Amino acid sequence: MKNLRIISALFLLAAAVDAQAPAQATAKSAPATTVRGATEKGADKNPSPPTDSDVLKATMKLVPKLRKSETRHYVILSDTSPDDNTMIGSLLESTYQKYSDVCDALEWSPNPLRHKLVAIVFRDQRDYTDFSTRNDKVNKPWAAGYYSPIADRLVFYKADSSDEVKKAMKQLGEQSRRVQEAQQRQQAQGDALHNGQETSHIQRQLAAENNRIKDAVAGSFISTAVHEAAHQLFFHTDIQRRGASYPLWLAEGLATNFETERTDIPFGYQYDNWRRRDAFKLALDKDSIVPFEVLLSQDQFSDGSESNEAVGFFYAQAYVLTNWMLRERPTELRQYLESLRDGSYASADTRKEKFEAIFGPLARVERNWIRYEGRRQKDFLTSAYSKRVMAKAAKTTKAPSAPTAVPEVTGESAGAAPPTHAPSTDPPSMK
Repeated sequence: MKNLRIISALFLLAAAVDAQAPAQATAKSAPATTVRGATEKGADKNPSPPTDSDVLKATMKLVPKLRKSETRHYVILSDTSPDDNTMIGSLLESTYQKYSDVCDALEWSPNPLRHKLVAIVFRDQRDYTDFSTRNDKVNKPWAAGYYSPIADRLVFYKADSSDEVKKAMKQLGEQSRRVQEAQQRQQAQGDALHNGQETSHIQRQLAAENNRIKDAVAGSFISTAVHEAAHQLFFHTDIQRRGASYPLWLAEGLATNFETERTDIPFGYQYDNWRRRDAFKLALDKDSIVPFEVLLSQDQFSDGSESNEAVGFFYAQAYVLTNWMLRERPTELRQYLESLRDGSYASADTRKEKFEAIFGPLARVERNWIRYEGRRQKDFLTSAYSKRVMAKAAKTTKAPSAPTAVPEVTGESAGAAPPTHAPSTDPPSMK
């Protein structure tokens, strides 16, 4: 139904924000409560980090009226209900545990938490918008939350308080009221049983639509919260370094590989994010896949319009590409992340060179990715995008016409896995 499509589109996207918010002066801490049920599962080998931090003090000064609660790794400032706090604490802890598991599996070496991570959760969208624009200079109307790397805090609002959700629920309520009035008139006039059955059927449809909207909103909030929590963990633990510039596809691709609408079931890069894959298939059908060479240097969503479709397609491609790297090229991906830490890859016009120093020739990487995805999704190989890439490769590698020429047999042409390319032995210059 129309209302469900509105809500699904509204919350499909996760925020991609490089907020600029300086640390503020300190404030006196309020009494804290502990969110039960959010700390027992997946206890890590490190002790719980300290609660007190400059980040918390600065943030509490900005939102002195919000209540403080704690889990093992997080401090949550909110005006939501205790049940909402428990849910949010649990999903943040689940994200922390998944992040730790992924780091272990991929041999990443995150630094331990310096202090408990800070998250703000507003009950009302208007309070969230006022805070984000005034303090973090964030103006993303389609984002239900964001991570500010400068301030090192998460900021969300409960998605069911958005204007779009309220509008959709109001419309459903009005429709339900009109149906009830029609039922009452039918009963008063003694109409035939058939008419009563028809209005009862409409009421059931409206109730089902109401439930679907609530489920979509709840799932989208969880997905956004996990996505942004992953950003925070990457930057806080120095897998990504605050202050360094990262390719947009990589930063967002990594976070989308943690997205889930339920943290009580397995999630992470080993499990498909079907919402992103469905969006990728739609981008493929519309021939909206961005060529690798363009994607590597891209610092904005597609054409910069930030339309729902353009942003959604960008996130989907970033997810699918990074998921392939996590599964099939983890060593190179780890080396690439390590090489990005000093900021020397910030310049868009040198990213191709830096990428190829680790992953190998860009054209070969793109073809290998196409072949891999083609095994998972057959229509990928027959798409206009794949045909253009493969046609260009065939033209480039066409054998010489001289009868004595012997074409070189590469690992790729022989069907072997591409070699692992170590990074350049010359360390990038520090900035």
